[in-house]
Amino acid sequence: MATQLDACKAAAEKYESQLRSAATKDEALTLAIGVAENLMKAMTLSSDLNEKKQLKAQCGKIMDVAARIKDDANWTPLAERLQTTTKTAQIGQWATEVVSAQLSAGFEDSASQSTLSRHAFSSTTAPLHSAAFCSKTPPRGAPALLIDLSDDLFPSSKLTPSASTNARYEDNADPTSQTSAAEKALPTATDAQLALSPSSTRRHGQSIAEKGATSAAPATASYSQVHRLADPVSSRKRSKREDIILLKASMINGFKCPPWDKNPSPAEFAAQESAGLFFDTHDLSLSPYQQQFFHGWIRATDAIPPPSTFGDSRKGIGPLMSSSRTIDLVQDAATDCSVVTSLCAAIARAERGHEQMLTNKIYPFDKHLGRPVTSTNGKYIVRLNFNGCWRRVVIDDRLPVSSTHRLLHVVDRRNQALLWPALLEKAYLKVRGGYDFPGSNSCSDLWTFTGWIPEQAFLQEADTVPGQLWNRIYNAFLYGDVLVTAGTGRMSSRQERELGLEGQHSYVVLDMKETDHDRLLLVKNPWVEGRGWRGPRPSAAMALDASTATGSSNNSLESYHHDSVPTLDRPHPTTFWIGLEQVIQHFESLYLNWNPGLFKCRQDIHFEWTVDAQQSRGGCISKHPQFAISTKGAGPVWLLLSRHFRDAPTDTKDESDTFNDGSIQPKSQIDSSGEHSKGFMSICICNGHGERLYIKEAFFESSDYVTTPQCLLRWDIEANTAYTIVIDQDELPPSLYTFSLSAFSNSSITLEPATQRYPLQKMEEGAWTRQTAGGSTSSPRYFENPQYSLEIRERGPLAILLTSNHEHPMHVKLALGYGKRIYKLQSRDVLADSGDHRIGCVFTEIKDLQPGLYTIICSLFEAGQTGDYTLGVDSTSNVVVKQIPRDGAGLLSTKLSPACFAAHVHKVAAPILPHRLASYTIVARFLKATSPRSSDLGSLSRSPLRFSVELGRGPERKFVIASERGEYTDAATVRSEKVNIDPTIISQGDMYLVLDRLSGPGGPVEEWYEVEIFTDAPKACSVGVWREWDD
Repeated sequence: MATQLDACKAAAEKYESQLRSAATKDEALTLAIGVAENLMKAMTLSSDLNEKKQLKAQCGKIMDVAARIKDDANWTPLAERLQTTTKTAQIGQWATEVVSAQLSAGFEDSASQSTLSRHAFSSTTAPLHSAAFCSKTPPRGAPALLIDLSDDLFPSSKLTPSASTNARYEDNADPTSQTSAAEKALPTATDAQLALSPSSTRRHGQSIAEKGATSAAPATASYSQVHRLADPVSSRKRSKREDIILLKASMINGFKCPPWDKNPSPAEFAAQESAGLFFDTHDLSLSPYQQQFFHGWIRATDAIPPPSTFGDSRKGIGPLMSSSRTIDLVQDAATDCSVVTSLCAAIARAERGHEQMLTNKIYPFDKHLGRPVTSTNGKYIVRLNFNGCWRRVVIDDRLPVSSTHRLLHVVDRRNQALLWPALLEKAYLKVRGGYDFPGSNSCSDLWTFTGWIPEQAFLQEADTVPGQLWNRIYNAFLYGDVLVTAGTGRMSSRQERELGLEGQHSYVVLDMKETDHDRLLLVKNPWVEGRGWRGPRPSAAMALDASTATGSSNNSLESYHHDSVPTLDRPHPTTFWIGLEQVIQHFESLYLNWNPGLFKCRQDIHFEWTVDAQQSRGGCISKHPQFAISTKGAGPVWLLLSRHFRDAPTDTKDESDTFNDGSIQPKSQIDSSGEHSKGFMSICICNGHGERLYIKEAFFESSDYVTTPQCLLRWDIEANTAYTIVIDQDELPPSLYTFSLSAFSNSSITLEPATQRYPLQKMEEGAWTRQTAGGSTSSPRYFENPQYSLEIRERGPLAILLTSNHEHPMHVKLALGYGKRIYKLQSRDVLADSGDHRIGCVFTEIKDLQPGLYTIICSLFEAGQTGDYTLGVDSTSNVVVKQIPRDGAGLLSTKLSPACFAAHVHKVAAPILPHRLASYTIVARFLKATSPRSSDLGSLSRSPLRFSVELGRGPERKFVIASERGEYTDAATVRSEKVNIDPTIISQGDMYLVLDRLSGPGGPVEEWYEVEIFTDAPKACSVGVWREWDD
């Protein structure tokens, strides 16, 4: 088998060698087909998965060459094309090169060397030695051809032997692919995963600097040997409700973007005479500033390269879907700096080994070429990740063209004929509201473009440790596991001029270096005419300049480094080296996007949340989304919360969360308090055992509160332990929101809605009025507060939640009151209470409650305050909750004139004359105590009191009613039990209501009491005036 495989490879190599010297078109076509046939046979015979992929890629390339030979009506042998041109031709070529150099636009034919040919082969593979097939990119400083007319007939690599020496690319669908010996020497995914823990600041093993890189310009990591890790996919089965949420989230800004279910078929992009070219439903919006330069919406064939750059000389030079030069994207009159920065970051990494990081999101897509191709009907479909899943975004190829030299869309500065970045930008801006999109933050944009996990590192926070931050990011950057961008905050005009930075602007980090003394970042400003760094330049950058000046600039890294070298006409380039300390000092945030392939497992859940203005008052989270999470193994877990973009009419664009997601903070959108109007959200991890919680108190970990659409929490989890995830918000405008929560880990994850600890709920609505707002326990009116009878039929736990929408502090008690209104309370009778008074909500819980009748008291801190409330009683078994009628409810009240104890008086009495049979309940309330000088002594100066209804006087008197069974009490309110009195009782003697205080508190004090008599019959009695009394 191995002999046959090597024979097929040898035959293919032989045909390929003969193809270079083919004299006729038919001979060249026959030889190309021979190469393809032998490659296909070799692919069938090979047992190595990685080798199969390489052979398949080579086969696709040679088939493309064959197709170009067949379609080229003016094909000429390669030898003729390599002959010396005439002097006239040389002059013409020189003129073309000069024009190209002046316009800084090197255009390349779509059939030139593809990304695949540059990256799909190992650096250890021997290249072909024919000069005709070496790289055609001219050296830096030489003018580039407008069009590369030579045919790159075959990738500049030999076929690999049957024992694959480099299998660095792993198919996402085949994580079990074999690992070659070359891979074993590289950092592994397991090593990378050790850096995921929040407590870890570096990967397992030594950093590049620790391994001996001590020179000023250390060797860079081999980016061509980046592993492609398989992205984890959620295995959790979605509920029907979640499917509906995802479908409803398809409507964005009046466009429908359904979930991605399959790749588009070629028929969707085929031109049909009857249908004509494809037009989108409506054009995207432009800002008033952009309207100044706007000429019209022009098809890509006429818009790329920009007409203002080439005019009539642009025929046949675009648009193109590939470029063998390093792509250098810039923005001009557009405000989407974060979008262009995101594209730059992904492209920079793509040119280091991930060749399909962005281009594989655009259709029509040629699998053999490994890149998108132009659509014949003007329709493109882009695969973007937002609103909970990958989605189809359909666009036409019309681009906004400027009437001046200003550009309204992203463009490649080195190859302005490159189309696909402008298509990606248009698709994303369609989702975000139009070309007037003010930008967000680049990690959110990259999440949409790539699906890489976004994280925002706040550089101005006090707990930011530069060394730890650098180690975590730098090591991951060398492994190719993170995309890094940066953002500035607000800056004054003077700061911008002095530092050479733009305020509230996004920058891309193209490279990172570490020496013994410096930690450097290669940063690019994506504005075409933006400012360049004017601050201190790291000393190590000088050595980097020297190495760049003496080396070739054909590869992407060297091109980036060359762009950072200051020149006489460009002393402050927009691509520049800057030290980490300067970044932390002058930038606000680093935006990181992490490779999800670092994790083996992922689970997603999608949910709705109706946020109201009062929902989170007092830390109440009973209505917040809550989830249970656990993993089989201990280790880092990353939780990503994504808020979905909502459909919004175009006339409310400024209020739309797609157009302005809160990432930027223009002055017009900041309220008087200085806070942004979009609100904040956060993730909290609590020890709730996967059960729903009521109050946000102690939690293990929480993320920062952010205004952006994504929020990340990194946390170390224990194995086989259930935790409760709580989604929190602050100042989110009241509305219905939809979210997705994703959990990433290297062990199996369980992520589900949190369970209800108490499956049964009882709700009672009520209100404090002037009559029922009795205040706290220190108030004499405390027992006038609303009270409820609670009947427990089965033993078990119980939870009580009291919520309100007003600003008054509240409290709730569960007491042993036998289901009746309580008028006195001792500490031993209190079974549970909510602790301190709190605004918004209070909560209490009892673990084990015996069957019986109990009383719940709902109170405010101050008496007389009013407001609504909701009382919730949650339990594991059925309970009965009933409001107890307030004091005197259904009875007739007779208020007596205030009773006054003079300074040396201990008893006062008033005569009572009953008129009819009735029940009597008497209440005496302390009013005030005054000294002889009329100063108010307050409630602390009251004397112990009792009262009674007495029949007759002297030793023979009879007690008809006695408060507290005849005992004195120091309570502010003293009351009697209900007693029936027959009017015939007065035949036995006169009847008096007697108030008796124990003694004057500390001297001569006057005390005043309010006395009220409740009866169940009208005009039941008459009462005389108060008088001093003795027995």
